[in-house]
Amino acid sequence: MEVGLALSDASDERKIYTLSQLGESLKRTLERVTSDRALWFKAEIAKISQSPAGHMYLELVEEAQGQRLAVMRGTLWKSQLAAVREALGDATSQVLSRGTEIVFSGRVNYHPVYGVSLVVEEIDLSAMIGEAERRKQATLATLKAQGAMELNRGVPLPRLVQRIALIGSPGTSGFRDFAVHLMKNEWGVGFDVEVFPATVQGKDAPPTLIEALARAEAWAPDAVVMVRGGGSALDLDAFNDLDLCLAISQATHPVLTGIGHETDLSVVDLVAHRHFKTPTAVADFLVDRLVTERSRLAEWSLAMGQRVQHRLTWERERFAKDLQTLKLQPRQLLAAEGVRLSHAREQLSSWARQALERHMQRMGHLATTVDALNPDKTLERGFAVARKDGKAVRDAGDLALNDELSLRFHRGEAKVTVTHVTSPNDE
Repeated sequence: MEVGLALSDASDERKIYTLSQLGESLKRTLERVTSDRALWFKAEIAKISQSPAGHMYLELVEEAQGQRLAVMRGTLWKSQLAAVREALGDATSQVLSRGTEIVFSGRVNYHPVYGVSLVVEEIDLSAMIGEAERRKQATLATLKAQGAMELNRGVPLPRLVQRIALIGSPGTSGFRDFAVHLMKNEWGVGFDVEVFPATVQGKDAPPTLIEALARAEAWAPDAVVMVRGGGSALDLDAFNDLDLCLAISQATHPVLTGIGHETDLSVVDLVAHRHFKTPTAVADFLVDRLVTERSRLAEWSLAMGQRVQHRLTWERERFAKDLQTLKLQPRQLLAAEGVRLSHAREQLSSWARQALERHMQRMGHLATTVDALNPDKTLERGFAVARKDGKAVRDAGDLALNDELSLRFHRGEAKVTVTHVTSPNDE
């Protein structure tokens, strides 16, 4: 690129230029290249300040993977600043803030003292919104591809939600609305709320929200609530950040969101356990849920008390019946045993009489037999009993001649001498 300076060979006499000459040459070259027309640029605002005269000065940067590729000053003159603010409207504070990436038209300007700068003439809000929407859709596509859209909805929400981890920016309207509706509810139900402050707008918002979420999870709440008041699409762009959405989807506690107004819907809302139209709506949900669950507990407690009372009454009645039975049953058992013993006694007496009669009959038969076998009866019929040496003689072969025998008759005895013996052996 020509700079308007004549370069000499080493053999020529050395020519020395002043800085102003170099600057003037650079200025003419830039004017020739840009034809002094406005060009469109995209850059991030790294720093922003305003002079007492009403001018705004920007430090514009281009970064990639955390590395700065270029840095340049930008200027919004007071007259042009008013026009830009009118064009941006409600989005002015979000667009003209540190960390915002802007699309703008500007003229390249060179000053011999301050160097190259860009004089900003117009900021294209629609292009910025379009870029934000593109990032939002890219985040959605990535989350769907990773199956992260339904993860936090799978985390169960406790029936009684009282321990609340609140993530937001204290002092903002959305934060105050949530806190007032929750803590000063008409039912008077109480909550244990721990605040985890975070930036909710701009480039620094996603990392601070992620860090606040990690601290909130470590507190072990019943639920995490993330709130932010309403704003423009660019104001809410931080809630479309991929890393933030992934952190919420992977949270181990249910995350409830109330971000923006009724028409606002960020990607964070879509990956949360449940989202609500406003911060106030989140508070109303938590209050209504706790009141409802407490009412159910009261009803269950009353019903349980009635059931216990009914059971106690039934047990008392059963105990009284059992006691009456215990009193009557021994008497009934004794009476039954008395009857059974009486029958047994009568039966035993009958059996004894029958057995005695049988034995008497048997003894009568035996007596008859004994009487019939009585030797006196035999002797009475004319028989005699011969004894030798006091022993009855049963075999004539046991006798010898001249043996003395004693003969016993029915009446009286006689002494005899054996004069002749006839035995079966002699026959």
